[in-house]
Parts: sequence; C-alpha cells; structure tokens
Amino acid sequence: MQISDDKKIQLLYRVEPGCLGPTGAQTIERFCDYANQQLVAPYFALYHFTPRFDKTKAEREYSINARLLSDQHAQAYLAHFKTNKDEFEEQLDELLTQAIESFLER
Repeated sequence: MQISDDKKIQLLYRVEPGCLGPTGAQTIERFCDYANQQLVAPYFALYHFTPRFDKTKAEREYSINARLLSDQHAQAYLAHFKTNKDEFEEQLDELLTQAIESFLER
C-alpha cells in the first residue's frame, strides 16, 4: 500500500544527548543524522530525529502535513492502521536503542 508523504503521520523525535553517554552532547547531531538514514518507518509514517537541547519541548511530536496532532488524533490515525500508539512508540524505542548501539560501535 502506498500513501503520499503529505498524508503520512510524521513523528518528530527529539533525542536526549545523554542517551549516548557522557560525550553525547558532542555526538548527538551526528547520531540524529545516522538515525534519520538508518531507521525506516512503516509505510504510513515518517520519522525525523533531532537533538533535544531544549527540555521545554516535547520528546515526541506528531503531525500530518505540518499540522500538529493532539495525542488523541495521533492515536486515532494509528488505530486506522491497526497500530496502538504505545506499541508504535515502544517498537521505535527498541529500534532507536539498536541504532545507538550500532552508532557507538562504529
């Protein structure tokens, strides 16, 4: 099944520098570039990883075609694809953990 990018749910994921260890602040931008290239989203979604330097901003932000979604709307969109939001985020967290391990081993 194919969906145009403007109809896909987009997840902006702000990654904490600390997840990369004590030198995370120096490598977080390179890691986000790496994650953006390595992690493949499901056909109905797009991922974008960016450093989380501003703690006042949410860690995860959902949108469609640049329009922010409430938590309820994000859940409804994902439910349309028979996906639970919590499970969607857990799977992504697992992929992100694997990407961190691969990145740190390079």
